[in-house]
Amino acid sequence: MKLPQNWLIATDGSKYATMSVQYAAQLYKFLDPKPNVMLLNVISDPRNVSKSVDNAHESTKSEGKRVLSEARAFFLKEAGSADTVSTMVAIGEPRQVIVEIVKANEIDHLIMGGSDYQWKITDLLSGGVTNYIMHHLNCVITVIK
Repeated sequence: MKLPQNWLIATDGSKYATMSVQYAAQLYKFLDPKPNVMLLNVISDPRNVSKSVDNAHESTKSEGKRVLSEARAFFLKEAGSADTVSTMVAIGEPRQVIVEIVKANEIDHLIMGGSDYQWKITDLLSGGVTNYIMHHLNCVITVIK
């Protein structure tokens, strides 16, 4: 089995999302070649159907960029160096946006925090973002709790 080379780390700045950034950075520093890493923050804005950052409120965009800036700095601190790390702010319903971005960017490893573990893995109607993603993606998924 080939190791995943295109990672997406979905973060909202929460405790478990921060732990997922830390986990990914620690794993990253031991790998050679280094995987491509994209840090993603999804801004929930049900009024915005275009998913364009330009149409979001300035304060909301600023918050998303702040979360990513902190996550990137934390990743760099933990990993030592990271020439292959990029960031992206997206707008929309988080679970749908994450699935779309994973598929569009040929991501083969999704790393995210999960705080919604009060569900049965076979129950499609509960479990929030994590459960939705597990049922809609076909790649390596690491959930940190």
